[in-house]
Amino acid sequence: MENLREANIPRPEYPRPQFVREGNWINLNGEWDFSFDDADIGLKERWYKKENSKNFDRKIMVPFCFQSKLSGIEDNSFHDIIWYRRVFDIPKKFNDKKVLLHFGAVDYRCLIYLNGECVGSHEGGFVGFSLNITQFLEGPNVLVVRVEDPSEDLEIPRGKQFWKTEIETIFYPRVSGIWQTVWVEFLSPDFSIDNVKITPDIEKSEVIFEVNIEGQGFPKLSLGINILSGNQSIAQDSINLDFIGKIGSRKNKKVLKEKIELFSKKMFYDNLFRFRFMVKIPEDQLVLWDINSPYLYDFSLKIQNDETGEIYDEISSYFGMRKISLGDGNNQKRIFLNDKPLYQKLFLVQGYWPDSLYTPPSDEHIKRDIQFVIDFGFNGLRTHQKTFDPRFLYWCDKMGVLVWGEIGNCYRFSVKSQLRLINEFVAEIERDYNHPSIIAWVPLNEGWGVSGAEKDPKRGYYTSSLYFLIKSIDSTRLIIDDDGWWHTEHNDICTRHFYSTSDLLPATLDEEISSHKTSAPKPYLKPSEYKGEPIIYSEIGGFGFDFKEDISKKWGYGGLIEDPEELFERVLTLLKEFDVRKEWIQGFCYTELYDQFQEINGLLTFDREPKFPPKKLKEKLDAMFY
Repeated sequence: MENLREANIPRPEYPRPQFVREGNWINLNGEWDFSFDDADIGLKERWYKKENSKNFDRKIMVPFCFQSKLSGIEDNSFHDIIWYRRVFDIPKKFNDKKVLLHFGAVDYRCLIYLNGECVGSHEGGFVGFSLNITQFLEGPNVLVVRVEDPSEDLEIPRGKQFWKTEIETIFYPRVSGIWQTVWVEFLSPDFSIDNVKITPDIEKSEVIFEVNIEGQGFPKLSLGINILSGNQSIAQDSINLDFIGKIGSRKNKKVLKEKIELFSKKMFYDNLFRFRFMVKIPEDQLVLWDINSPYLYDFSLKIQNDETGEIYDEISSYFGMRKISLGDGNNQKRIFLNDKPLYQKLFLVQGYWPDSLYTPPSDEHIKRDIQFVIDFGFNGLRTHQKTFDPRFLYWCDKMGVLVWGEIGNCYRFSVKSQLRLINEFVAEIERDYNHPSIIAWVPLNEGWGVSGAEKDPKRGYYTSSLYFLIKSIDSTRLIIDDDGWWHTEHNDICTRHFYSTSDLLPATLDEEISSHKTSAPKPYLKPSEYKGEPIIYSEIGGFGFDFKEDISKKWGYGGLIEDPEELFERVLTLLKEFDVRKEWIQGFCYTELYDQFQEINGLLTFDREPKFPPKKLKEKLDAMFY
């Protein structure tokens, strides 16, 4: 892909694979000026002013957090306020364009300054944001970012980032500041595509597109779509955009059917810049996305003037035709992928790398992790306590690996923590909605952020509210309200966490249901109880093996093991027990794919070295389950 980036900078690929604009972007990754502001004097001294560069006494390699080795700093002590500074130029050929500044992710709160002026702010460490900086550009441009990441705040969605100086038990280093790509993009000042949401319907062989357009329409403006199967165009359409931004002129506008006594119907309109349309996939060209055949259709959207041929904006993307659903089974509901029973063999994946923490060092590192999932004979992963990089999800789409989408939880229940998690998780769902690999959403884990819910009903109400909120945004996927325990009656899958010996597994579905009354903590919050949901043991195993004998304070959920052959046999024995129960336990999630710092639960080391040959386990799993 042609782009305007410097050579030899980290993460050079286009960061948004489902919304690609070619040839009109600058990657701002690389070396930035940097400073700690432990005394919080930067705002008072106006470090954001162009002339105040002397306050930046360090260098950092973006997009790696300062706690990581690849950042060039590698400091895990508390520094709650940090500053970044970068100078960049806009090529002359883009002088007449609208300029957007994108941040893939910045943890946690930030203020953005350009040429001494505050151009925006953002709160939330997992999902990115964009700013229109057109009116603030000069030459050269000085970009300054102030980040505040409260190390000990338990009311922010922090996931596994520990609030103490030294890591321990199940918690890992903090990740502060910029940890995904920063880039500048150039658009037409008149018309542009702001967002696209894609919903496939495999029964009707149709795809629903919801598109946001910026600009005011006129009769000669149209949006063209071209869908490709391989290199062959299989469906095209063109939509006239003369209605965009004009009240009352939208064609085929839906109106409220109910009689409204007090208000005029004209007061109730859809978003004037957002519209839906359907494209039919020829039935002889319908190929489903599946685990063993992750088929993807490419498509392009183009805004152009039909009279002059001028193209105002063009994006390329992709989608998969697949459906995840629940259906009736024997005494419980069953999970179906494309109307076929699905057994889920998942790995818990926590998304840390030794030298770069949250940030994958490269696309190749992402692909290698996903390939290991396949090599071990598994078919999916649970992105545990972290919202993953869009490039990671892209490769799951391409390689046919199922994903449970999760977010880092808070650890204190309050109105503030509720709002923070809701805002971030909604943003995550909106960002990642189009990924066919994602089949489930997990807003909470093990009651984190709702501690005491078994005694305080309002915390259970909050858990239920997350289920309904997510369903209102995405009704196409399954939702696990609180993974592991404390489910409410509003939940799609009964999940359980099991780190005991396999002889303690319930032998039948009746034993499983009976165990709900005696287990601690309880799978369901009163008065909710099991009502036939699919059952998945979403954390199991955790056998610890110190492959390198160089990890201090090592431990594993399932105890420590002496050699790789014993590890293999323990894993296989456990999974055989799940195979025996496959008619009523419809999947498992093994803890975990790779070691994490002091945790040595992985089938890979932290450096991604297998502890036994992956194909050895795959050969066994291929003959099991369904």
